[in-house]
Amino acid sequence: MIQGRTIDHGCLRLEPFDAQAIQAYLKKQGVNPGEVTRRYGAEGMGPSIYVNDPEGNTVELKGSPEAP
Repeated sequence: MIQGRTIDHGCLRLEPFDAQAIQAYLKKQGVNPGEVTRRYGAEGMGPSIYVNDPEGNTVELKGSPEAP
């Protein structure tokens, strides 16, 4: 039996990525979203927001990568 965390976070790509609308929706649902930050991911740099699920897992909501 595995105990504790086995990954740092999970990531979901959202299109379109409207940061203000996403944050407003999450707040309306009682979720405290993190700040919108430019982060590196599997497809390059792009906007993302971190949130925690009810079990304390971190989930990244990621927008499209920036154009090269």
